[in-house]
Amino acid sequence: MVPEPEQPERVPRWSLLLFALLPWLLPACFASRPEHARSLHLDPPVTVSSSDPLPPVEPIPEVAAALRETPPSRLSLEEAVAFALQNNPRLRAALANIDRARGQEQAAFAPFLPQFDLFNRYVATSPALSPGAPGPTGGLLTDGPGPYSAWQTELQLQWTLYDFGRTGSRYQQAVLRAQIAGWQAERARQTVAYDAATAFLQGLHAAALRTIARDAVRQAEAVLNDTRQRRAAGVAERDDVPRGEVQRAEMEDSLVRAEETELAALARLNNVLGRDASLPLELLDAAAPPRFERTLADCLERAVASRPEVAAARDRIAVAQFGRQAARGEFLPRVSWRASLGHASGDEIRNGWQRGTAIHIDMPLYHGGTHVGELRAAEADIRQAAAEAQVILDSISLEVTLAYRAVVSARARSKLARPAVVQSRETLRIVRNRYRNGTATPTDVIDAETARTRAEQRLVSASIDFRSALARLAYAIGCAPDELVEPDADGDPEAPEQLPPPRQLPEGG
Repeated sequence: MVPEPEQPERVPRWSLLLFALLPWLLPACFASRPEHARSLHLDPPVTVSSSDPLPPVEPIPEVAAALRETPPSRLSLEEAVAFALQNNPRLRAALANIDRARGQEQAAFAPFLPQFDLFNRYVATSPALSPGAPGPTGGLLTDGPGPYSAWQTELQLQWTLYDFGRTGSRYQQAVLRAQIAGWQAERARQTVAYDAATAFLQGLHAAALRTIARDAVRQAEAVLNDTRQRRAAGVAERDDVPRGEVQRAEMEDSLVRAEETELAALARLNNVLGRDASLPLELLDAAAPPRFERTLADCLERAVASRPEVAAARDRIAVAQFGRQAARGEFLPRVSWRASLGHASGDEIRNGWQRGTAIHIDMPLYHGGTHVGELRAAEADIRQAAAEAQVILDSISLEVTLAYRAVVSARARSKLARPAVVQSRETLRIVRNRYRNGTATPTDVIDAETARTRAEQRLVSASIDFRSALARLAYAIGCAPDELVEPDADGDPEAPEQLPPPRQLPEGG
């Protein structure tokens, strides 16, 4: 009787069908996996959802795009802030950090999904050794006394079914870190806007002082020329001319200092805008004087609700709590499913298709105190995060209080400086009339001119300090300056019109 030839072993259809359908079955199996993982061992009152949107970074107005294409030479405050938000490299670095955190979040989600690997190996062993180490579902079977040789190709599947909160906690930590990166980017945006507004106001302050100094130089030159003519005519004292020269020198020195301060302020503004510091720039200021009527309690309450650092501190506490949950999970077993499908051929082994599946339960028994130390560190992280949150709240309270006091002080100084300017201009007008009538000396005019100049400088400084203090308060609260004030419909009180310079004596008079 002739034996029938051996038929090659066929792969069961159910195993091929299983591996063929896995790409379509996996999305349905894992669509709700993150929500399930978030529900494991949460410590109340922490509630976090990965679907919560990151804090938005407000879109840049269209004017910023146009300004970026053509470097501006004339800017208003709003345009300067928009340009800085578009071009400042610090903000771009913060936005890149958000992408980095989201990439880490994507990597943390990967353990929820199965892992596929394709292995190929060739082994040759002596009769005393088996043909290769066993795989996750079994090993090669021998079919003779040896020696053995085999070529094996195997597709392996590994899928963690349950790990008592390890993977879910680490994923939640990644989600929260992405949210923290968003809060940090929002604060970076506020910082850039505040730096641009501060630099712009400093430039306006320097330009106003330069204008006042230039006018003072012109007035001092006119008084000095008139005094020289009076001295030549014998109707002025000997020390009147030196006194006029000293005043002109002082005003010229003030002008040089004001010009240097203005150039430095414009260079700093260009730096905040992300431009070359040497580029020319002209600042436009058409804003009406603002009116501030908020209380300190309102500002403190709004700061707690608006500052991104407060939300970031809460998220850091949640990150630490999820870290403790993951550390506790290391003491518990890990359940996983493993499957393989492959083919083996060689000498003295069972040739043919291979398939298998297994459930693994890995239980840590003793790792030298590693898990205990990790749990202690996680507990300490929670206490540290809570303490840092309290430090942040205390710092916000201090910043808001100091900024609010600065606003109140600058507003009071501005109110005191306005009547001083009006009075100094009126005094100068009276002294000039007396000077024309011959009842006042050039020294009296010089003193009145100096008093007028200093009063105008104090008014400009107080006005700019008030707007800078408002910007600082808005930055401390975490909002835009426009949200704290209302335009003053009354505007500046009318000041006396500019008086003409002292009269000039005729040549040889």
